[in-house]
Amino acid sequence: MGDHIEEVWPEEVLSNAWHGEAAVGKVADSAAKWGAKRDTEFPSRPLAAEEIDYTNWRDGRVGWGVVLPFRDGWSRDDLAIGADAPEPIRQLIAARDNAPIFRYVPSLGSGVLRRILPDGKESDLSFDGARGIGPIAVPWYLLIVGSPKEIPWGVQYQLQTNAFVGRLDLDATGLENYVSALLSDWGGSDRNVATPVVWTVDKGHPDITRLMRKTITDRIVDCFRVDKEFDISGSGYLTDGSASVKALADALGERRPAFVVTSSHGSTSPLENAAEMAKQLGGLVDQQGAVLANPSAYALAPPAGSIWYSHACCSAGCNDRSAFDGIFEAGSTLDVVLKDIANIGALTAPLPRALLGAKRPIGAFVGHVEPTFDRTLRWPSTGQVTAHDIVGALYNKLHLAKRPPIGYAMKTYYQGVAGLLLQYSQDLDALANLGKKGLSRAFDARFIALDRLAMVLLGDPTVRLPLPSN
Repeated sequence: MGDHIEEVWPEEVLSNAWHGEAAVGKVADSAAKWGAKRDTEFPSRPLAAEEIDYTNWRDGRVGWGVVLPFRDGWSRDDLAIGADAPEPIRQLIAARDNAPIFRYVPSLGSGVLRRILPDGKESDLSFDGARGIGPIAVPWYLLIVGSPKEIPWGVQYQLQTNAFVGRLDLDATGLENYVSALLSDWGGSDRNVATPVVWTVDKGHPDITRLMRKTITDRIVDCFRVDKEFDISGSGYLTDGSASVKALADALGERRPAFVVTSSHGSTSPLENAAEMAKQLGGLVDQQGAVLANPSAYALAPPAGSIWYSHACCSAGCNDRSAFDGIFEAGSTLDVVLKDIANIGALTAPLPRALLGAKRPIGAFVGHVEPTFDRTLRWPSTGQVTAHDIVGALYNKLHLAKRPPIGYAMKTYYQGVAGLLLQYSQDLDALANLGKKGLSRAFDARFIALDRLAMVLLGDPTVRLPLPSN
């Protein structure tokens, strides 16, 4: 970076966490210590070069498998065949050629999975070995089945830097609905790939929703506007006064989009009441302050098999400790919100659970396990927008003519983590020469990397948009 670039140490950070107002936090003195931590796990390797068609999960060199918790009290024989898995998941495994089953074992850490074979052999497998289908190979497509209490979010963060990963955390009825629709390839769905819906709240500068609109949703809309395959007119793009929950529900009913994008604050109310907060955590806060956490309350029903991206605080869920704990001044609204969210414990947010487990379930939901911040959307030192990879994943990859799976499309986004963590490490090593300038760069690199890892895919990673009808 040239000498003309001014390094900017953060004083205050905006977020899209909402508790009646947007949570903000002055950066605490302890943030310097946080920025210099070395406890961030590095991805073991970048995603593979394109010598194989990684969009074809049925290819044995690519493969698809299931990750389940290791459960005590079950025999090795039962664990090997997934006898402990919910019945719909056993059906899915059988339908996909008796797909391999892997176990998360806490003592192994987040980047190693255990494979128990029917012959009794056990192998602990990392992502540096064989890939695809085989007794000691790890597939490129992995479906985590279980809550983040059973298989922590941190495991998904690590796996998604080395594979194409989704998660299902649904009750018995939800799993039955989802797997049945998945195995029928969303048969009977009226989803229309040509009529996407983009919905974005904009509360004006300096609220973070303005930055989210300018860096993400406006750019996605611009892509659709110049592509003759898509129609984004009318209720295809809802913003400002049109960004209400009712307008969104109406647009989904009228346009039947195969692809939905929303950006807004995510609900974190009421503070200091974990049980009540959990009921609407990450719910989309519309322009007038209404919260969408329960689709049935608004008769909101996206088409079966559709893919939904939600840029909102905790839109995918929350963790029992924020990765950003220790940055913000004690007592600031953002510090309080992060701690109150953590008091809920690790869970999947109610909105994606309802959408994925519905009678006519959506195919995939991409969202965040943390708040997102103004500082992670734009490099403070250069003003450069960091959201290009979001647009690249959701438009340039997902909407390719061959319609690749959502898990594959998201690799564009996760590949950037390795470079950010390498920069973080290099800046720490150069602290002696760079001083506070190097510390601010290290802080930002770690901040953006952890923000990026906290975006997760819910649903099966093989879900894709339908081919356009001729």
